[in-house]
Amino acid sequence: VGIALVCSLFRYVIMFLLRLFLVLTVATASCEAFARGRGGGFSSIKDVDEGGGGKVPSSPPKQAAKPSNPGRWLPIQGLKSVNDLKLDDGGIRFIDTKAPALVNAQTNPTGAVAVVKYGPSIYCCASGCPSCKIPLNKAKVLEATEETGGTDPRIACDFCKATYNLRLGNKVSSVGGAGLVGGIVKGLFSKQDESPLPVYALGEKDGKVLINLG
Repeated sequence: VGIALVCSLFRYVIMFLLRLFLVLTVATASCEAFARGRGGGFSSIKDVDEGGGGKVPSSPPKQAAKPSNPGRWLPIQGLKSVNDLKLDDGGIRFIDTKAPALVNAQTNPTGAVAVVKYGPSIYCCASGCPSCKIPLNKAKVLEATEETGGTDPRIACDFCKATYNLRLGNKVSSVGGAGLVGGIVKGLFSKQDESPLPVYALGEKDGKVLINLG
């Protein structure tokens, strides 16, 4: 009984510290993204691929990766153009959407998403790793492999090494071992280990940047 109690307490403490870390990391990454200022740095959003977004047309928008709901295009407050961001190739930036569907008081209070540039394309995905829940602001953006069709780049969590197709979000072969701490945290969320990475389309219309949560 004593060992079971200690293990339960240890798990509770780890979960609490992890949630606190998630909130602080997402908030810090979002603040850094805003503080870096405005300017160019990458191709217009019209150059993003089918899974990463595109100009929102006057008619109901479409997303090639999966059917989208025109009513799910929501404006991102405070962002008039993706060119307001400053992102190097392979760079990752968090932006706050404040979208109710993405807000989580414990892990993502601002509804942040990750915007990634790879080559001429811009991608948008969840800000946290589905496998270990650690924010992806320090994730590695990797080249395409046969597993991703030879065209889609990959994103690998720097903590647990879980790796995903950046355009479609499906999990692919991991790039390496998770390490001791990463393995422990990953084990706490073992049920989510095979969950895909949520991906979203971005668009611009009437001086606003929109995100499609469909």
